[in-house]
Amino acid sequence: MKVVLAGYNIDADIIEDLKKRAGWEPDNVTPETLSASYARISRDPSDIGEIRKAARVETEKARKSNETIIFGLGHASVAEHAVFNFDITGISRLAVEEIQKFRLASFTEKSQRYVKLDGDFITPSELDDGEYREMMQSLIGIQNETYFSLYETLSGHLFKKFPARITTKQGKTTVEGWAKEDARYVVSLATLTQFGMTVNARTLENMLRRFKASPLSEIRELGEYIYNTVHPLSPSIIKYTEPTSYDTGREQMIRETLSKYEKKLMSPEYDQIPVKLHSVTRDADTVLCAALIYNYSGSDYASSMESAQSLSTQQKKELIKASLCSRESYDKVERAFETVEFVFELIVSATNYAQLKRHRMSSQLVQDYDTALGYTIPPSIIETGQTTLFTEIMKRSEDFYYLVEKNYPSVKNYALTNAHRRRVLMKLNARELYHFISLRDDEHAQWDIRETAKEMKRLAEKEAPLTSMMLSGKSDFHECRKKVFEE
Repeated sequence: MKVVLAGYNIDADIIEDLKKRAGWEPDNVTPETLSASYARISRDPSDIGEIRKAARVETEKARKSNETIIFGLGHASVAEHAVFNFDITGISRLAVEEIQKFRLASFTEKSQRYVKLDGDFITPSELDDGEYREMMQSLIGIQNETYFSLYETLSGHLFKKFPARITTKQGKTTVEGWAKEDARYVVSLATLTQFGMTVNARTLENMLRRFKASPLSEIRELGEYIYNTVHPLSPSIIKYTEPTSYDTGREQMIRETLSKYEKKLMSPEYDQIPVKLHSVTRDADTVLCAALIYNYSGSDYASSMESAQSLSTQQKKELIKASLCSRESYDKVERAFETVEFVFELIVSATNYAQLKRHRMSSQLVQDYDTALGYTIPPSIIETGQTTLFTEIMKRSEDFYYLVEKNYPSVKNYALTNAHRRRVLMKLNARELYHFISLRDDEHAQWDIRETAKEMKRLAEKEAPLTSMMLSGKSDFHECRKKVFEE
């Protein structure tokens, strides 16, 4: 056996410095050579080290190889061997929601929970005609002033409420964080942020195509920046970035088709129930047992299901407990748990959704923000008597939202705040649900999404009690395990 570290990501400034020192030609320093060399493995008997060496020396040949194998033969996965890191700054929270929908990429974003905001925001270029631009800037100015005012009030209130916590530097930082995370609910989705992104070339090409089809000029501009950065470096793997008719016309076609059925479509309900469990795998606990039997025996699936159905409730419980024994909070549950699926409908604030969207292995159908769903008021705002002030900011924001909606519908959401709500249909299997609850029902989780997680957990336990027997936040894990294994 031989293991060779073929490459790794390093800071671009270091790469440039090394290129200057060694006198390398720019065309020879590209992630394309790794993609090309790995693409040849299936057809070239040479040692992979020699294949990589040839690709580095003959860059143009490597590029032609990429084009033939990736685009000619359709082996697009080869492009996944080329990886890019980006610093994305000066972009709105609204735009970030669109960017971070992509599953096969990694994002780490500036947190509004831990970093005090400084009032920076974007005015979309769509509003460059004057009047609306000034109105938006005035509105966001008021929102930001309210943010700083709320932060001061809330931090003072929380310091008095939790005097024992602020005796240490870490405790004081935690309490200050609570004030920041609640004050931010009045802040606009136009507020600027920054994040780091790591993405492979295959996903990046898909991103760029989608970005160019976006109705938001901010997203289209980002796409141009990224394309101009990576295309000279990797022209053979970042190639087809123009949107197709599928990218540009699909949404309109669906909406036009739905308009024909307008009389048959039900009016939306605004019952404000924040978490609903719409469906769960039928006889979920038995299905999980069947998957465990199948995975650890020589039975086919039909026989495994018959065996699972013959087990008593206690026997099923023993089998599922066996799959969970010795597990720690950081351990993933068995892949067999992926055979059980839950579909939840959630009503979440923009603050809540900012964290929910990070769970990209779930399937999320996300509706647009809907002012009819209201907005989320942090309990600390109510405790400090700031509800009237908070509500006034919401009203101002919505007044401008309705005004913009008539003339510039694509940018209306910039006017809304972190408190405004949307619906999300979220399908996730039991394995992913364990991961979600572990993070989001933890004592360190933000309170808004923790409330969502708690209710999802309660509903899952009701419908699939054995499958869900060890659902818990990390902070409650040992207590939960003790309850399950010592009863």
